[in-house]
Amino acid sequence: MKEKPDLLKISELWIRILNKMDADEKMAKDFGTGDLLHCSEIHTVMAIGKNPDTNLTSLSLLLGISKSAISQMTGRLVVKGLIEKHRDSKNEKEVRFRLSPKGRIAYLGHEQHHAKIYARMHRNLGDLTDDEFSLIIRFLSAMEKTLDESGHGEK
Repeated sequence: MKEKPDLLKISELWIRILNKMDADEKMAKDFGTGDLLHCSEIHTVMAIGKNPDTNLTSLSLLLGISKSAISQMTGRLVVKGLIEKHRDSKNEKEVRFRLSPKGRIAYLGHEQHHAKIYARMHRNLGDLTDDEFSLIIRFLSAMEKTLDESGHGEK
């Protein structure tokens, strides 16, 4: 089967985008606290900020990573002073997490970071018609399905 030249261009562009995103994800960033946070750390802060008083199991499900990984991550975030552990008043054995005041700053800083990205996207895309928006969603869904079928994503 002969590949369409347009699909080859899309594939090459997609690979460049993925490489740039991968490099960006690996760079630790300061979200206003003076701490350099890796992507996994700020996403954990965000999950706790959006789900206050969540427990280890819930965080594991929310983020799609193991309880062991969440345990290590929350330990690092406690040491950095971004989250706090506390015991559930109804079940003293259960540990719950909430943002510290410093964690709230990082949470809001990350929200601002995304607002800037969305503003740049809007500037670069302009106003999209409903049909154009639907096409982008269709394209991204096809890319995700392609990755899933090759064993590189969630199924």
